[in-house]
Amino acid sequence: RMNSLSILLFPRARPSLPLPLRAAAPATSSTRAAAPAPRRWRQRAPLPSPVSAVAAEAPSAASPFGAEAEKEKEERQFDWLDQWYPLAPVCDLDPGAPHGKTVLGLRVVAWYDRAVDEWRVFDDACPHRLAPLSEGRIDDKGRLQCVYHGWCFDGRGSCQFIPQAPALGPPVYKNSKACVASYPSVVQNNILWFYPRADGEHQDILQRKRPPFIPEIDDPSFVAVYGVRDLPYGYDVLVENLMDPAHVPYAHKGLMGKLRKKEDLGRVEFDIEGGGPIKMKTKEANVDGFLTEQQENRGYFRYVAPCTFYGSPLPREMRMQEKKKKKPQFMMVFMCVPVAPGKSRVIWAFPRNVGLWLDKIIPRWYYHMGPNALLDSDMYLLHVEERNFAAAGVQNWHKAVYVPTSSDNM
Repeated sequence: RMNSLSILLFPRARPSLPLPLRAAAPATSSTRAAAPAPRRWRQRAPLPSPVSAVAAEAPSAASPFGAEAEKEKEERQFDWLDQWYPLAPVCDLDPGAPHGKTVLGLRVVAWYDRAVDEWRVFDDACPHRLAPLSEGRIDDKGRLQCVYHGWCFDGRGSCQFIPQAPALGPPVYKNSKACVASYPSVVQNNILWFYPRADGEHQDILQRKRPPFIPEIDDPSFVAVYGVRDLPYGYDVLVENLMDPAHVPYAHKGLMGKLRKKEDLGRVEFDIEGGGPIKMKTKEANVDGFLTEQQENRGYFRYVAPCTFYGSPLPREMRMQEKKKKKPQFMMVFMCVPVAPGKSRVIWAFPRNVGLWLDKIIPRWYYHMGPNALLDSDMYLLHVEERNFAAAGVQNWHKAVYVPTSSDNM
């Protein structure tokens, strides 16, 4: 059962998604209603396209999901900026210091606002001289302080103190140009998420949509171990690698143990890696993601665009029944983050309701050894593969690949 589960891990890439890695410059107001409008200090220069990126106008292959899905695709395009993006597990964030991250080409800083016991996400640039706020500190009043000249900001992005301004002079700190853009943020499943639009109309985004929720992670009868890894290839390669179970016995040979020989009528040739047909069937698919089930009761995989991919070795119906019976369960959850051209980040969590006592004696780093070894073993393949897609060109990438089997389904 563990071998069938392990095929969830780390696959080969195929046609890329048209990802605009330069997010539109956030508009000029904070997400908190009471904050003055922050000065947008510059129009962000367009980032170069990732080497694996595919232009939206590129010709596309016929949809495997039929005319109905094609019609929906024409009616509703995917909006990359109307999404929640994971920054980091909160267990990796020190509430006593700011943390710089890059997502979608945006440089942001996450910091803990003691005044309201919430994590905040700001533009990572002080409006004074554009120094990175992620290199700053949390002052004695719980404000984010720029390390360059000591300017201080509250959780709404409003400037509260400019040391160089005379106390009896004009209150220049109240000027809207002294404010920092603040993005909507939320902690869900013990992960800090942010929404990459900072204009006021999106300040109540949580009332309209939330990040994908994995109930097992928050279930007190489960434990979940988190891991994070930055990778030297693009987001689209990462996502499609995770969706390819067939590469596991080959790209990760020696790391996963022996896989069971799969029955295949008429087959006379077998290899020592144990590869074979994997019957996958897509049950649901639309612009927001898909659900694929592995036949012969070997589990399911769900993708919630743009970041979340998870699955279980148990069929969905059986998993729900066994959840009620408190039988052993195990899931793998991957959150794939577009960082910048040719760069991505994966956050993983493995919720389980067995062996809970192990977490009391086994250090967290021990759980990181296996996933990191797997990521290492196909990293060079994916790094080169991404460049081969680039060499094929925007107009020809879909002609350069041949994906004829059921295991290519996702």
